Amino acid sequence: MVAAATDGRMGTPPPQLDDATRRAVLAEAQRWGLPLSFAGNVPILDYPAEPLDAARIAAGAGYPPQSIRTLAFCDSTNTRLFEATGLMLCLAEAQWAGRGRRGRSWYSPFGRHLYLSLRLPAIPGTSASLSLVAALSVHQLLAAQLPGLWVKWPNDLWVGGQKLGGFLLEGRYCSGRQDWVLGMGLNCHLDPSLEPAATCLAEHGLIVHRNELAAAILRQWRKDFALLDQAGFVAFTQRWKAADRLRDRIVEIQQDGRQRLGRALGVDEEGRLQVQIEGHEERLHAADVRIRARL
Repeated sequence: MVAAATDGRMGTPPPQLDDATRRAVLAEAQRWGLPLSFAGNVPILDYPAEPLDAARIAAGAGYPPQSIRTLAFCDSTNTRLFEATGLMLCLAEAQWAGRGRRGRSWYSPFGRHLYLSLRLPAIPGTSASLSLVAALSVHQLLAAQLPGLWVKWPNDLWVGGQKLGGFLLEGRYCSGRQDWVLGMGLNCHLDPSLEPAATCLAEHGLIVHRNELAAAILRQWRKDFALLDQAGFVAFTQRWKAADRLRDRIVEIQQDGRQRLGRALGVDEEGRLQVQIEGHEERLHAADVRIRARL
């Protein structure tokens, strides 16, 4: 019943429920963070924002409607897309097992933010450069309205000292071929449950419609991924310099169980982070990096 109400598929009158069953349904909804209530015997979902709409996203992004699926809630949009056939894009109102880099969980409350995954038949460039370009695409769309927006290597969007969103590229072998999915989580609307280290667009006065924003991001990704495929990451050098705040900063690097200090020097032509550590230059494909000094 919770799933049906959330998806708006209550096409027939719901069965008569006694008080105990209503309480059980409400408890289950609360467990998933769903703002569900009852008007008499009818379950009502109070969306914090406009619901996701596959048809509107498809029309705005230029995708066939049947290639996009929107879900009320799921474990992970990346997981669902890997398991599906014939789908290019999966979005969810909420996730209970959203993933970030290195197995971290991504907090995904209902109806407030943008959680989507895009299937890629092949990777343009390298995995490191693709994640950076995915972030640079969103930076391109929002930077004029968010002066403090920057891209934190290897795959995060920050506003000042707070995280706004993140990207995760995953690959799996399926039926003898490599399958790739790019996932994104972007905090959009006011959310009292956000941790102090996180922020959202609305906190900076930017009110968005998630369907329109998703379509705009998909259009920008199509354009930028084609450029990456044709010209490589070198075509994004100037955009990266404008979005980077790590360069020339002392950073803490956590990699392979070690923690080191180094100076960030920028990224190379493949999107790897160049750092100077104890007088030697290294190029990092993947690591956790934090600015040692305050932004």
